[in-house]
Amino acid sequence: MTNSLPLPDGLILALDDDRDDADLLRILLRKAGFPSALQVYNEGEAIIKALSKMVQNSLKAVQPLLCFLDVRLPSLGGLEVLRWIRGQSALDRLPVVILSSSEHPRDIQQAMQDGAQCYLAKYPQPGVLRDIVWDGKHFAAGSPAEECFRIPDNLLLVRCRRLDGRPTAFTSKY
Repeated sequence: MTNSLPLPDGLILALDDDRDDADLLRILLRKAGFPSALQVYNEGEAIIKALSKMVQNSLKAVQPLLCFLDVRLPSLGGLEVLRWIRGQSALDRLPVVILSSSEHPRDIQQAMQDGAQCYLAKYPQPGVLRDIVWDGKHFAAGSPAEECFRIPDNLLLVRCRRLDGRPTAFTSKY
């Protein structure tokens, strides 16, 4: 998706326990045009606490633009955080992108079933991240999920298909 409009503003959340990976994501987002929008959490419990506080404040003070989650962490991992997010009605329109070194089909399938909008292998090009942020903005504004996150890098589209070949990534309410 190419947009000639200014890049959207907003806070981008990320869950990753590897400091080098978080720094690389920050650099890639900067190259994509988002110089200071990333807030990184290194534990699942910490990002849940931050999101809980946002929900308690009715998301008025800070509305996250989107959330990147790594699958594997020592304690509460990205898929568990994703299930918690999807259990909060106030976060229904928060786009969740799994960003992981794991390309295991089981992880991809679980992410789809749990309501992720996108699954990317670490680390996508800045142009892909720019498209993801734009799609996240459109999804959060109410665009149907099947109109967003259609990039070829989205492993939910590439790997999760029905027998008839149609993507099944957007069969949930998310």
